[in-house]
Amino acid sequence: MKLAALAFFLLLGSFAAAQDQLGTIKASPVSCPASGLRATVCYALDITCPQIPDYTAYVKVIAPSRHSHGTVIFTSGGDVTALYEAYKYGPSTVRDVVNARFTAVELTFGQPFSTSPGWEYDAAGLGVRVASCRYATVVQWVYDNQTEGAPLCATGNSAGGQIIGEGLAHYGLGKFLSFAEMTSGPPFNRVDYACINNVAPAVEYCSGADVRMGVGKTNAIDYVDPAYPGPYCSTDLQTHGTQDQEQFLFDSVTSPDAVLSYPNTKIRFLFGGLDTSSAIRQGLNYQSRIAQPTSYGCMADAPHSIPDVLDGAQTIASDLIFNCHR
Repeated sequence: MKLAALAFFLLLGSFAAAQDQLGTIKASPVSCPASGLRATVCYALDITCPQIPDYTAYVKVIAPSRHSHGTVIFTSGGDVTALYEAYKYGPSTVRDVVNARFTAVELTFGQPFSTSPGWEYDAAGLGVRVASCRYATVVQWVYDNQTEGAPLCATGNSAGGQIIGEGLAHYGLGKFLSFAEMTSGPPFNRVDYACINNVAPAVEYCSGADVRMGVGKTNAIDYVDPAYPGPYCSTDLQTHGTQDQEQFLFDSVTSPDAVLSYPNTKIRFLFGGLDTSSAIRQGLNYQSRIAQPTSYGCMADAPHSIPDVLDGAQTIASDLIFNCHR
């Protein structure tokens, strides 16, 4: 991105934050997986977003036996190519929410329905912000087709929280979500900090780790680079190069033109005491910028994947049940 373009977005942000354009979805029922939690129905969602190639995601819908109080979208981390129930205690979280009479919608951009690589791939090299249109468009589709007027809420771990944050900041998801809980992230909320790693170390809340804000080479290669024309993040991470800084800043959840006020959406962050990555610093950086009061908590025994410990999974379910209302 050129300096003139960045100046434009800084100017735009100083007046009124613009919203990126959502896409459209063509939904088709598909066979549900034979294993795992028993589903009510499953759909293939053919997503068309501006500027990037079409992509097919999938949702597994589990409805309660009686009238639903609301709907919760569950998203795993990384490439989001696994259902939320793939976490060790993910099934516990989903079951608890369904038993409390909420409809669960598990989203995947791949397995077990396909071998597609993930939400950030094949994004025409335009970056993680543009790629996040796919998630945001799914949220709009769920709101329009699966809620029956009841509240819609969402949770996502790690990169699953990143795309929630991108959706709130850039795609207007505050219009649809009554509650959002981001766990272990958003891990590259500030993409420039994550990929250039030029922020001084500090002691993280919850874990007590003394870390910078870089995402780490492996994570950069696996989860950030695929959205760009080449290994932008992993290269800059190793060299502290700033040639892509403007693009990374634009792609950040807290970019200059981000929407950071969500008066209709309650927001909570949850972190793990065994998480020594920069996800806690990155997540709290976003939390500190949100206009309305939010909440955050610490699971002392939890790693980065919080639903991999039972009390973490139970806490996420309790937070959703308590907060998923208007």
